[in-house]
Amino acid sequence: MIVATALCCALSHSCANTKASPTGGPKDTIPPVIVGVKPVWGDTMFPLTDGKVSVKFNEYTVVKDQAAILLSPPHKKKPKTKVKGKEIVVTFQDTLKPNTTYTIDFGQGLADNNEGNIAPKFVYAFSTGDTLDSMYICGTVVDAENLTPVKKAIVSLYSQRRDSSVMLDLPDAIGRTDDWGFFSIRNIKAQPYWIFACTDESNDYLYQIGEEKIGFRDTTITPMTVMRDSIYELLSFNMKDTLECLARQGQVELAVFKEFQSKQYIKDKGRKNDRQGYVTFSAPKVELSSFQILGVDSSEIIMQYSPQRDSFDFWLTSKYPPEDSLFMTVSYMKTDSTGKLALTTENISAAISKEMAAKAKTDEAKKTAEADTLTDLKINLTEANVEQDGISLEFTVPIVEMTLDSIVLLTTNTRNQTDTTQITFVQDTTSILRYLLQNTEEYKPGYKYELIIPEATFWDVYHRKNKAAKKEFQLPNTENLNTLTVNLSGTNGKRFLIELTDDGCKKVFRKYEVLKDGIYYFPYIQDGKYSIRLTEDSNNNGLFDTGDLLKWKQAERMKLYKLPDGTTKIEIKEQMELIQDIDLTTLFD
Repeated sequence: MIVATALCCALSHSCANTKASPTGGPKDTIPPVIVGVKPVWGDTMFPLTDGKVSVKFNEYTVVKDQAAILLSPPHKKKPKTKVKGKEIVVTFQDTLKPNTTYTIDFGQGLADNNEGNIAPKFVYAFSTGDTLDSMYICGTVVDAENLTPVKKAIVSLYSQRRDSSVMLDLPDAIGRTDDWGFFSIRNIKAQPYWIFACTDESNDYLYQIGEEKIGFRDTTITPMTVMRDSIYELLSFNMKDTLECLARQGQVELAVFKEFQSKQYIKDKGRKNDRQGYVTFSAPKVELSSFQILGVDSSEIIMQYSPQRDSFDFWLTSKYPPEDSLFMTVSYMKTDSTGKLALTTENISAAISKEMAAKAKTDEAKKTAEADTLTDLKINLTEANVEQDGISLEFTVPIVEMTLDSIVLLTTNTRNQTDTTQITFVQDTTSILRYLLQNTEEYKPGYKYELIIPEATFWDVYHRKNKAAKKEFQLPNTENLNTLTVNLSGTNGKRFLIELTDDGCKKVFRKYEVLKDGIYYFPYIQDGKYSIRLTEDSNNNGLFDTGDLLKWKQAERMKLYKLPDGTTKIEIKEQMELIQDIDLTTLFD
């Protein structure tokens, strides 16, 4: 009766006032409503071939996103959908498996024809056997490196596991994450499953190594809960309702990571300018035996590896202009045809472009101009972190000569008395372009400091000197700022990183490398919302390290500290001196 009435109203409206202009009216914001399904939900003995599913709505509905409609377990050939009046009809291109429970998750793939209102989430279940599986698994997928939810990831279940299953075999069941990284896989058996998550950019339900992100659980998971209408996590949710979406409780959390390419070879090489070039490898941690440039003495080559050691830059320090084309010999451990590393020597070349060559000649001709005789020098410091991090001097090219005695750090106390302070000066172990400068004395509130670097303190590979530079600073005024103290326990001989970040985990305000239980102090905090991020630094390198699927190695674990109410956002305001106790054994259980 409802459908007939709606249809009658639609027809009468379309036949009346055909010559009049539209009068407008309130916009339709009501999504389409399901009024019937054939066969009924939970149907059994569904035919293996030529079967179809029809979902009827109260208004004309279209397929807005075919890719959003998910069949589980998946087939190589995806099901077809077509519109037939107010019905959406699903047919199958592959023969269905016998004695198997299937689900069709329409996701956000359907919408009304007029205003595009998305139909509520609907998951249709049927079985090709005489019983319908009724268990479910739900959980979340996050990015291992930043803990943000991963949208539209495919979560796969396998009853049997081999190392290449997720790359070669279609799963026994799948689900897809929503905008909050939440997923549910329904109507599955009460048996152990291996569970994986994949970003699936290829949209084939398989993992493409090196191109997509992958996550997995070390052990199997067995569904323990029967599906019921009252289960909160299985309801349909408005993705804009933050509180309702966050209230869902997952049974498992999967962290996806991007694997490093394991096959080692020279991927690229080139010149950045006349005196600087680079060599890039396909995988990290390259084992380099030697690097030579024809006609260039090794003492005239400066090299800098990337932090992951998957590339290096080189600079030529010779006083004479380098050749337009460089012929180089690289000896390194390369992956051979058997998949093993073997010492290999390759001859490569790198030439500068015509534009680079023209610029080099122009620069050579302008050596007398001041702009061409000065090297770039940048002084980096943050007043809130200068006590911990010190001051860094950053250059764009390597420095080959320096006179450190000329650098001065002046200290002016609260009585306006000025004196010099002793400093330490070391090259950053991660970059030859950066130097770290630290005060040997404790920085004091209310004192003023001035760093003075005279001209010609530094000379770079192009035989250019630095311009005189100064930097004034002092510790922040603490009257309107806040502090956070973390009492950390449960290290148990392991190494961790603890960071205070913004509530989106994009900016790090202060970081400590944790070797033992203790008190970690975060001063000079502005009013706002923050998160405390902790990383298990298993290889003691001070960095986040990714995982390896074939070696069954997880990415290093990262967690956000949760308050008693479950939130990870800590609001700090009003001259607060906040103390938090964090037990790592509980956080990383």
